[in-house]
Amino acid sequence: MEWWSYAIITMVMFALTNFFVKMAGAQGMDSIFASTLLWLATGAVGVIFIIYGIYTGDFQKNIENTGKLSILLPVFAGVFLAVGMYTIKKAMSSGPAGPSVAIANSNAVLVAILAYIVLNEKLTLPKIGGMALIIAGIVMLSLW
Repeated sequence: MEWWSYAIITMVMFALTNFFVKMAGAQGMDSIFASTLLWLATGAVGVIFIIYGIYTGDFQKNIENTGKLSILLPVFAGVFLAVGMYTIKKAMSSGPAGPSVAIANSNAVLVAILAYIVLNEKLTLPKIGGMALIIAGIVMLSLW
C-alpha cells in the first residue's frame, strides 16, 4: 500500500475515535473515564501486536537492531499521545467538537516545522501554503 492510503485510513480511524468519544460525552460519560477506557482498549491492541511480533520474530529483531535511545522514542510518543488524548477529550466534552478536533489535528503543522528543524526536511512553498490553509481553516471553524 502507498503511504497516502495509510494516511487516509488513519484519518478515518482518528475521526471515528473522536466521534465515539464525543458521543460518550453526549451520553453523560466523564471524559477521564472515557479516556481510561480508550487507553485500555489501545493497550489491548498493543498486547496483541506484541504477541504477533514475538510469534513472527519481528519484535526481537527490532529490539536487537535498534539503539537504546531509539527504543525510548516510541515510549515518549506514547506518553505524549496519552496526554494528548486526555486533553482532546476534555476539550470536546467542554466545547464544540469541530473546532476542538480541528485545532488538535492541526498537529501536521507542528510536525512539519519540527521535521524541518530537527530532520532537515524541506519546507517548500506548497507545504507552507498548505500549513497556512490549515491554520485559516481552524480560524474559520473556530469563529463560525
